[in-house]
Amino acid sequence: METENKRRRRKNTEKSKVRRDRRKATLPKGKKRIYVGMAGVFLLVMVFFFALSLLHKDQKFSDKENRVLSQRPKLTFANVANGRFMEQYEGYRADQMAGRNLWVQIKTFADSLAGKKEENSVFDGRDSYLLEDIAVPEDENLKENLEAMKNFRNVYPNVPMHMLLVPNAANILKNKLPVLAVTADQSKMIEEVHVALGEEFDWIDAQKTLKANRDSAIYYRTDHHWTTLGAYEVFKAAKEQLGLADQEQISMRAYGVSNTFNGTLSAVSGYQQGYKEAIYIYLPEGENVPQVVVNYVEEQKKTASLYDSEKLKERDQYAVFLGGNHAVVDIKSTLENGERLLLIKDSYANCFIPFLAPYYKEIVVVDPRYYTGDLDQIMTEKKIDRVLFLYNGNTFFEDKMLSGVLNTAGDTEQEAK
Repeated sequence: METENKRRRRKNTEKSKVRRDRRKATLPKGKKRIYVGMAGVFLLVMVFFFALSLLHKDQKFSDKENRVLSQRPKLTFANVANGRFMEQYEGYRADQMAGRNLWVQIKTFADSLAGKKEENSVFDGRDSYLLEDIAVPEDENLKENLEAMKNFRNVYPNVPMHMLLVPNAANILKNKLPVLAVTADQSKMIEEVHVALGEEFDWIDAQKTLKANRDSAIYYRTDHHWTTLGAYEVFKAAKEQLGLADQEQISMRAYGVSNTFNGTLSAVSGYQQGYKEAIYIYLPEGENVPQVVVNYVEEQKKTASLYDSEKLKERDQYAVFLGGNHAVVDIKSTLENGERLLLIKDSYANCFIPFLAPYYKEIVVVDPRYYTGDLDQIMTEKKIDRVLFLYNGNTFFEDKMLSGVLNTAGDTEQEAK
C-alpha cells in the first residue's frame, strides 16, 4: 500500500508539473504586447463608432435606397409586452446606423470574395443584370385582394375591367440569374391569379409579350422596373383589348433623357454601383396630338407634362415619370370623344401612362399604397368608362392595401339605399 508520505510527494510532483506546463504556455512578452495592442485598437474602434452613433442624426428618407427609413419606436407597455418594440427597435437601429451605406458596400465586397451572389434578396446576375428575387404571397392576403377585385367588378358590372400583371425580370430573364440561383415559379403564381379572376376580368398577357422580346432592353439592369421599351411593347400588344384599335393611331418616338441612371437594386444590394444606364421617354408625334393637363390632386399642383425633368437630378431618376408615386393623379386631355379610364396601379404604370394618355379623354390614376379616398366617388363623379389594374408581380403578391381600398366600393350606394 502507498504510504502517506509517498502520496504527498506524488501530489507535489503533479502540482509542480502543472506549474511548469503553465509557465511554458505563458505568452512571450512580444506577443503579449501585440494582443494588448489589438485589444486596445478594438476598444478604440468601438468607442469611436459609439460616439459617432450619438452624433448621427436620424434620417427620414434614404435617397440612395429610395425608401422611407425606420424611425425610433415609441416605448409603451403594450409594445414591450407583445415583443413589437424590440422588433421595431432592431429595424430602427439597422436603418439609422452611422455610415450604413459604407458598411453595406464592405459587406457586399466581402461576400463577393466568398463567392456569394445574393444580397438583400437581389441576385448579382450575368451581363451586369441585378434581379430582384421573386416574392411569394401570403395565401390569405392574396385571397382577400382577389375577392375584393371581384366584388368591385360586381358593383360596376357594366364597366369593362382589365388586369395587366407584369412579371419581374427574374421570371423573364432567367438566363441572367447566377449559377445555382433558385427562385419561386412566378409564372405559376400569375396563372393562378388569372384563373381566380376568371372571365370577369379581361386578362392582358404581358408575360407572352415580354418573353417574345427578352433579348431587348425591356428591364433595367440596376433597377427593379421595366424600361419604357418593355412598357411600349406590352402597350402595343394590349391596344385592341383596351378598346383603342379603332382610334386614330399615334406614333411615339423615344428620346434619351439620361445615361447616368443607377437604380434601387444597386443601392440596396451594393452590387454594380458604378454601372450607369440610360432612361428613355416616349413622346407622341404628329399635328393632331391631344394636349394634357396633369393634376396632382393631393399636392394641388398642375402641369402640362407627364414628365418631371427635375427628378433626373436626384438619386431616383425613374421618378422622371409623373414625378414618382402619388395617391391620386387626374390626367385630362383635349381629346373630345375618348373614354374615361380609372387606372389602379403601382410604380410600373408610371412609364406606361404616357402611352395611354393620347387615347383617353381623362385618366384617373390611383395608387392604393397611398390612397385613402372613396373609389365610388371617382367612379360616379368622373363617369368612368373603363378600369385597368396594372401591377408588377412582386408588388401585387406582397400588397396589403388593395383590398382595403376596393372594399369601400359600393358603401356609398348601400348608404343611399
